[in-house]
Amino acid sequence: MGDTVGMRITNRGIIDHPMHLHGHRVRVLSRNGAPVSGSPWWTDTLNVAPGQTYEITFTADNPGIWMDHCHNFEHAADGMVWHLSYTGIAAAAHSSHAPE
Repeated sequence: MGDTVGMRITNRGIIDHPMHLHGHRVRVLSRNGAPVSGSPWWTDTLNVAPGQTYEITFTADNPGIWMDHCHNFEHAADGMVWHLSYTGIAAAAHSSHAPE
């Protein structure tokens, strides 16, 4: 826990993908290979236009199993979803009835 995680997000499609990371804020390091300038760019949703590539980083400091997805919910429903999980964290059991 507390590790710095780096990711590259590339859009090889023909429409925008607003990518959203639950439970963490990301810092954008570069867009299309050019480092960002000025104040640090922090966000939890990053619109990735066709042909764009972003390098991002975040601190893994919020244990859980987090859903990350395209914020165009049709895209998410079609599978543009992944999960970030921490070692030692398991999904809670689901009960189909109320406790007795």
